[in-house]
Amino acid sequence: MTAARNAVSVWTARVVPIFLALIVAYASYVITGPLAIQFLLNPPDGVPKRTALGLAFPIAYCFLLIPVAATWLRLLLVVWLHPGYTSLGAQRDEADLEPAPGLEEFWRLDVFACDSRGFPIWCPHCNNWKPDRTHHNQDVGRCTLKMDHFCPWVGGVVGERSYKFFVQFNFYSFLLSGYVLAVLAYFVAEGKESNDLKVHWLVALGLAGFFVFFTIGMVANSLWMAFRNVTTIENIDAYSRTTLLAVLLPPELQGKAFDGPPAPPQAHLRGDTSPSRSGDSELPLNSDLNDPSHSTYFTNLQTPRPPRRSSVLPFQERVWKGTVTYPVYLPTDRPPLPAAQPRTFAILETLPGMNPWDLGTSYSNFKAVFGDSLHDWLLPIRHSPCCDHSSLVSQYPLGPDFEELLIEAGLAPRPKHFYPREDGNPHDNRSSTASRKRRRKRRLDDGWQHGERPDGWSSEKEARRMRNDARRRMRGDPPAQSIYQ
Repeated sequence: MTAARNAVSVWTARVVPIFLALIVAYASYVITGPLAIQFLLNPPDGVPKRTALGLAFPIAYCFLLIPVAATWLRLLLVVWLHPGYTSLGAQRDEADLEPAPGLEEFWRLDVFACDSRGFPIWCPHCNNWKPDRTHHNQDVGRCTLKMDHFCPWVGGVVGERSYKFFVQFNFYSFLLSGYVLAVLAYFVAEGKESNDLKVHWLVALGLAGFFVFFTIGMVANSLWMAFRNVTTIENIDAYSRTTLLAVLLPPELQGKAFDGPPAPPQAHLRGDTSPSRSGDSELPLNSDLNDPSHSTYFTNLQTPRPPRRSSVLPFQERVWKGTVTYPVYLPTDRPPLPAAQPRTFAILETLPGMNPWDLGTSYSNFKAVFGDSLHDWLLPIRHSPCCDHSSLVSQYPLGPDFEELLIEAGLAPRPKHFYPREDGNPHDNRSSTASRKRRRKRRLDDGWQHGERPDGWSSEKEARRMRNDARRRMRGDPPAQSIYQ
């Protein structure tokens, strides 16, 4: 049944773009043929000749058609050739005790999405680990990075590599459809008075009206989610979902055994023990770190939230789920080289409604998808900045909610003042606009600016890379391959 569904979905995604191209070709014919040539340039008896309009309308139409064609072709190339699928792994035996290869791609980072054991999310269909914010799409049978939705109109899955081009295509299609709608509506009204209506005008007018409302809705919805830095999948139950994250412990906590969450350092509490907040704090509440998410590692929490138990870290026991230390498995046949430096991660669960990858402002979230400059916003050339996964901190930049999660877990300095949440809600994304703006105006701590880690958290990075390179050279292995295609 799954294979049949995949075949139907893929077939539909190949046919619908052809149908869309035929609609555009028909609209082009109506504008240039029945309208411009047959009615304006060579009018029937009793209708005045309007040469200027007969030339201007097709020229303006072609001018608006160019960006539509450019964004659509760019979108199709990405969706068909490199949509952002993760690689497929080999079928594994359930009796295998050794974890599947590729774990180092995750625990070399400081933050990654995990399950309750602290492992990355496993996809049993693709037989591979899921990077942050990756979703398995049943229509094509593949995991896609930051998948948004499956769209047959554009030939496949819309994800992080194609989302920007998808929005641009809808925007330019809205402009083209609006132009056709306005032009044909005028001449249909004129022809109705003179009893000189053309059937092609009415058909094209109906199609233009449909696509005007369809594309403006798609553009508005897509921009709304881009401003919040969520995908269509992540937006489902956004105010009740939680996410499990593995967060690297600071150096002073590495190698320690934990029976529960760590005690908050006294430095975090100096000068204030009240739950009030102030926008004047110089300590950080947001971060350019990077975080993950995906529907399979969300847990819906519909139960009432417990009352605050402490004025210091009231939700520490709730967000702290344990620890995990990597590497979890060392093969016995490895070369006689020093073992990898152990790295201990805290397993933290976000409070309901937290959006760890919301960068704090709509403009920052917008730039993460569309880029920094006007030509990036308008031209379908460069991929989204969020496609760059070169950071060793995390896969996607994290925002103030992630910093707040660290504070609640006792892993980051607590600001002197905390704004009390409305109605005792541990995390309410629907809080007042003023309080949200105050929370996001905080400056980044020096150690976390621009995705950089404090020196103590990354001092082992270069040594670990040198050890890994030495192992590969001794074994004669090629350079390590990424899990991304």
